[in-house]
Amino acid sequence: MRIHLPSFKYLIAGTAIAGLTLSTTQSYANNITKTQSTDVFEKKSVPPEGTQDTRILSNAPSPEVVVCGKKENAKIVVDLKTNTLYKYNEFGQAQCAYSIASGKTSTPTHAGVRIVSHTETYPYKTAPRHTKRRRNPRAYGPKVIILDILDTKTGERSSIGEFIHGNNDPTSIGKYVSKGCMRMDNDVIKQLSTTVKRGDIVIILGKK
Repeated sequence: MRIHLPSFKYLIAGTAIAGLTLSTTQSYANNITKTQSTDVFEKKSVPPEGTQDTRILSNAPSPEVVVCGKKENAKIVVDLKTNTLYKYNEFGQAQCAYSIASGKTSTPTHAGVRIVSHTETYPYKTAPRHTKRRRNPRAYGPKVIILDILDTKTGERSSIGEFIHGNNDPTSIGKYVSKGCMRMDNDVIKQLSTTVKRGDIVIILGKK
């Protein structure tokens, strides 16, 4: 004898009750939505104008560095892997993240610890005559934050010629295109230059 079971109680696959299947399907759909939402966030780029999104800032690198035996917090940390510049407050808390441009393969931005020497303003007439920013000021935007290499063991400084400055090509932001300097949005560098001071520490993290 062939027995006909009520079709509404079973899936075509043959084991689950329809009501339970609906719930499972909804749960699966919800998980897909959450996954897609997470993927969108993870792939979201940091904008040149900056973001204070706490989810992005929670992934900011540590600003701690030991200089001459004393622990300090950097004002700025640049992550070259993602071409992102993070700004921190005096307590070492990340305040904002910005997309930047950095050195291309043939002229890379070097990793290490830097110290702010001073800032300069367009058209950079106070800069030495032989410097590129004096000869071609438009390429540097409205402000330049001059950085020196800092020997964290001795405190000695030396020049490297890699600075943080504005630019004359907004499309370069986020790319590896410079000769070693770190380029920012022009409005951002004007604001950032007012928040840094001589002696502030800058950490540059390499791509590896």
